[in-house]
Amino acid sequence: MKLHIVVASLFALTLSACGGNGSNTASTNSGNSSGGNSNGTGATTCTIANTHPLVAVALTGGAGTAQFSSGGTTLTYSGNLSGTLNLVQDANAPAPLNKACMDSSGNSSTMRTVMQSNGSLGISHTLVNGNDQPVFLMDSRALASNTNLGALQGTYTVLRYQHDTGSTPAQTRMSYATITIDSLGNWSMCKNTSTCSTATATGTFAAHSGSSYAFDLSSGGLVRATAFMVGAGTNSTLVVTENDTGGGGIVTGIWLGVPQSAWNPVAGSYVLNTSDDIQNPITASIQNLIVKTQNIALTPNTPITGIATATVSDGTINYLISSPAGLLVTGNNTGNNFANGPAYFSFGVMP
Repeated sequence: MKLHIVVASLFALTLSACGGNGSNTASTNSGNSSGGNSNGTGATTCTIANTHPLVAVALTGGAGTAQFSSGGTTLTYSGNLSGTLNLVQDANAPAPLNKACMDSSGNSSTMRTVMQSNGSLGISHTLVNGNDQPVFLMDSRALASNTNLGALQGTYTVLRYQHDTGSTPAQTRMSYATITIDSLGNWSMCKNTSTCSTATATGTFAAHSGSSYAFDLSSGGLVRATAFMVGAGTNSTLVVTENDTGGGGIVTGIWLGVPQSAWNPVAGSYVLNTSDDIQNPITASIQNLIVKTQNIALTPNTPITGIATATVSDGTINYLISSPAGLLVTGNNTGNNFANGPAYFSFGVMP
């Protein structure tokens, strides 16, 4: 379900959309890619150079692994995620979509598969409980070792998407937060506000048993999520897949965080996948977003350092984070309702 378009642009349709856990049928299949025409486009077989093992984190479906075939014509998931995408590329699509890949059964609006030119970060999609969900991809070679908790140390600006079964019906919500982690893995969070006299939540990180790069995120004596740190220094990205059973229901979701610094995105065009199961190309700069022909002004470093906000004509506030690693994340709640949502979320990279 989506809200009506409140400005004449795709930006209003997506960044102000009423998100959720996804309701569209999946474009995941296991057939052979023909490399031919897809829904009237001039699609040809896609090529992605990165064939190293990837860690894949779905919107609410947890973490698994993924790997492109030699030549990059297919992407296969394993572990807690499953499915195979047969990838084609449409050179006739408008930029930056002409540099992205789509499933051979996809169309002009379906989610895309993209890996950065340096291969560290990417996006794709796969089936989770019968719904097609966006997936965040990380090259396993770029992941920090979990033998050193100090690799997590820092202060991060974070956007979170959560699906909560503790209410009827289940609800989705988006939040922003500042998360601080010390050299021993102790963490504290200040959520949906610029300052906290008392932390919203606290806990610890520890190495995840059986993994060399996954961390357990705990709070109140219970493991609530699994975390990964991809990249290092200013180029690092904190990626958390939540599976919290400690409340009245089960909360699943994804958190994406970047080292806290002033809003300063890598200027250029990004391909994002969304909680509404579509792709969303955005051109970003320090003060503006461009979607199709619409130029939307941003307010940098509001409500916290590292977040930019954009308000559309129905009053919905959209929150964005970015990183020097070439990541862009957006989110909002319908009616700006942080408690009950429903939420919209998207994330993407430069192709």
